[in-house]
Amino acid sequence: MSILILSSCSENVSKKSNNVSDATNEVVSNEKSDVAILSEAILSDSLNADLYVQRARVNLANEKISNAIRDINSALSIDKKNIEALLVLADIYYALGDEDNILLTLNKANEYAPLDTRPIIKLSELSFLQGNFRMAGAYVDKALEMDKYNPKAYYMRGMLAMTENDTVSALKNFMTSRMQQSDFVDPLIQIAHIYVAQNDTLAKSFYKEAMIASPDSYYIVYDYAMYLQENGFPEEALSYYDTLLEIMPDNVDFNFNKGYVYLVYLGENERALECFNKVLQIDPTSVDALFNKGRTYEQMGDYINAKSIYHQILRNNPDYQLAIDAVNRISE
Repeated sequence: MSILILSSCSENVSKKSNNVSDATNEVVSNEKSDVAILSEAILSDSLNADLYVQRARVNLANEKISNAIRDINSALSIDKKNIEALLVLADIYYALGDEDNILLTLNKANEYAPLDTRPIIKLSELSFLQGNFRMAGAYVDKALEMDKYNPKAYYMRGMLAMTENDTVSALKNFMTSRMQQSDFVDPLIQIAHIYVAQNDTLAKSFYKEAMIASPDSYYIVYDYAMYLQENGFPEEALSYYDTLLEIMPDNVDFNFNKGYVYLVYLGENERALECFNKVLQIDPTSVDALFNKGRTYEQMGDYINAKSIYHQILRNNPDYQLAIDAVNRISE
C-alpha cells in the first residue's frame, strides 16, 4: 500500500501513514455463535470432514490457531485428500509463517486435485511473496491455461505487472478480475491505488465499489478517508472517520487522523486538540500525537504551551526532527 506524501502546507505536522492496524481490517466472525452452531452439527455428524473444515475457517479468522489445527487434523483423519482442508491448512501455515509446510501442503493438494486451480493460484501467491516473480508468473499462466475464468489469476497477473511498473497491463488484468468477480475486493483496491497515483478522480468510484463489495472491511473505509483528506475533501473524510469511530471509538489511527484533518485542512484548532488529547489518553506514548498537540498550540499562538511540549518530546526523543525544527522556528 502506497504512503501519501505530505503536501507543502502541512510539512511541519506529524502525519500518519495510510496503514491501519490489522485489528481493524475485518469484522471478526461472530465466533461464539458460529463455533457453537458448527460444534452442534459435528456432534450430530462426527464423520463429516467438511464441518471440521468450516469450523477451522472460523477459528482461523478469529486467530484461534490451535483450534483450527485441531479441526483440520480431524478433517484429514477422515479424508486425507480433502482439498478444502488442505487449502485451509496452507492458510494456517501462512499465519504461522511456515513457508516450507505451505509449499508441501499446496503441492499435495495439487497432486490430489490436478484440475483444481486454487492450489496453483496459492502457489503463485507464495512465490510472489518470496520474490520469485518468474515462478509466480508460471503458476498464473498454468492456472489460466486450465481455466480462463479465474479472477484470482488475473489479479495475480496484475500484481506481477505492478512489480515491473507496468500500470497499463496491471489495470487491464485488475479490470478483468473485477469483471469476472464483482465482489472480489482486492483488484478494486489496486485499481483505486493506481488512479490515486495518477491523480485521477476515478479513484473515488473504485473505493466506493470496494466498500460495497466488502462493507465490513474497515481498512478500505480508512484508506478512502485518507484519500479524501489528501485530495480536497476534508469534510467528507471526517464523516468516514466518524463512522469508523462509532464502531471503534478508542482506535488511535482514526482519532489521530481526525485531529490531523481539523488541524491541517480545516484549521479548527480546538477540535484538533480534542482529538490529539483522546489519542494521548489511549496511548500516552504517541509522540506524533503529542507533537501535533504542540503544533496546534503553536497555530493558536500559544507558544508557551507549544514550546513546553516540543521540549518534552526532545527530552525523550532527542532526534525527533519535527520537534527540533519547531523549537528553532519558535525561537527565531
